[in-house]
Amino acid sequence: MRKLLKDQAGVTAIEFALLALPLFVIIMGSMEMGLQIYNKSRAESVVKQAARMSVTGDPSRIGVAGANIDQYVENQLKLTPGTDVTIEKRFYDSFSQVGTPERRISGGTQAPYCFIDTNNNQRWDENPSRNGVGGADDVIDYKVIVEYDTFFPLVTNVITGKDKVRIEAHTTVKNEPFAGNQDAEEQTCCVSAASGNPVTCQG
Repeated sequence: MRKLLKDQAGVTAIEFALLALPLFVIIMGSMEMGLQIYNKSRAESVVKQAARMSVTGDPSRIGVAGANIDQYVENQLKLTPGTDVTIEKRFYDSFSQVGTPERRISGGTQAPYCFIDTNNNQRWDENPSRNGVGGADDVIDYKVIVEYDTFFPLVTNVITGKDKVRIEAHTTVKNEPFAGNQDAEEQTCCVSAASGNPVTCQG
């Protein structure tokens, strides 16, 4: 019995078995993190290139409503067969409007109140943008959201609880002064406290 207790045969194999799983998890997790950093950098580069495609206003590069830009972004960011690419293109008349809520000129947060409608949609907006690539001198805000299948789904699922990795890329640029600028004319709108909160506006 004493001889059996002193027998060290197989200890190395047992120690390796105990250490192998966490070691492999660390290695695969590091590889996944490295790929995510690379893909994030790649997405940011693609978004900047997409912005450069638009600033000249060349229809042959932009396509209808920015369709050529969307296709370029999707082709470049198809990281895995199951990749989902969401593209948001919004524009403003000036940089001062980016992320700036429309100004309330009377009342509080509940009707009745009045505000300056900068994008002519007859409702108060926390972010008064319009969809599309805009026109001459407009400020374009590009945002791309990419969700792709992980290369080591078991490890990623254990760490994050998700089967896909989500990355975002964003840039804001100003179009060149080509022909066709159509800035929205500001108007004053008032929201009534009546049923349905009807809105009346005047330029």
